[in-house]
Amino acid sequence: MIIKVSKDLKRQDIYANGGELASIMGKDRVKGKRILDYLPEKKMPVHSFKNPILMTDNARISKLKPTLRDTLFSLYSMRPRIIEYDGISVFWDHSHMSVWCPSIDTLLFAKALRSILKRKIKYAIEIGCGSGFLSKFVLAKNKNIRSMIVNDLNPYALKCAVDNIKDKRAEFIVGDGIEKIRGKKFDLMICNPPYVPRKESIDDNPYEGIGLLDYLVHEGQKYLNKNGIMVINISSLCWKMIMKKKPKMRMHVLQKMHVPLKVNNILNNPAWLRYLKKCGLKKGNSSYDYWQELNIVLLENNSC
Repeated sequence: MIIKVSKDLKRQDIYANGGELASIMGKDRVKGKRILDYLPEKKMPVHSFKNPILMTDNARISKLKPTLRDTLFSLYSMRPRIIEYDGISVFWDHSHMSVWCPSIDTLLFAKALRSILKRKIKYAIEIGCGSGFLSKFVLAKNKNIRSMIVNDLNPYALKCAVDNIKDKRAEFIVGDGIEKIRGKKFDLMICNPPYVPRKESIDDNPYEGIGLLDYLVHEGQKYLNKNGIMVINISSLCWKMIMKKKPKMRMHVLQKMHVPLKVNNILNNPAWLRYLKKCGLKKGNSSYDYWQELNIVLLENNSC
């Protein structure tokens, strides 16, 4: 399956491709001969959503006519899945199952990056690369970058990034990103970090805890050259916590979006939900119970 999202994030096109054309879309005969598979680049449009708020929007899919609904649910169960935005794509398959596929926050982040990637940037880094989409996007959109460190604590995430990024300027490093870059400085640092607060949080998964986020907002200037910039995602769930102390760098919001909170491990945990409601988690509607606001924020180091 291919999911292609428009530059303005106002349209999401879903395609069947490759073997899905025969196994799901009924294209299993050509001139009377059985066809079991197609090349991956062979695709067929299936459906489009306006103003997507999720990459996998089960609520909207469930409201479609039964055959189309079931077709989409079948496609979403298939691998590989290809996510494309502004001409950049990554694939996500069975070997990447422990890695989060690019989500709507990934593409919102990429949209924000479009406004700053014309700057003079020689050295860049992404901490917590996940699938590698954002690093691939940065390298593709700024050919003047000399090198970019692509880092993740999860070795499977780094494998996904390696599988998707074929650019000699990329240097792949697994492990604690902050520890790996002590003493180094960059012109651009990006991070789409865990941003869901939790009491006694353990910062070891893709969505729980704000330790890395808090550190980068308040100490990230240590790793930036003069006029270097950092782009980071701050959820409304942790905004007040992060901003208790004023950042040392100049800051403004590049992009924002209201999206559902759709993590079952949180939604099925009453104690965690009660805590998040105190943090600003908003009650939803008939489609999704709870919502948050994502803020893609630019911080600039103007100190010497």
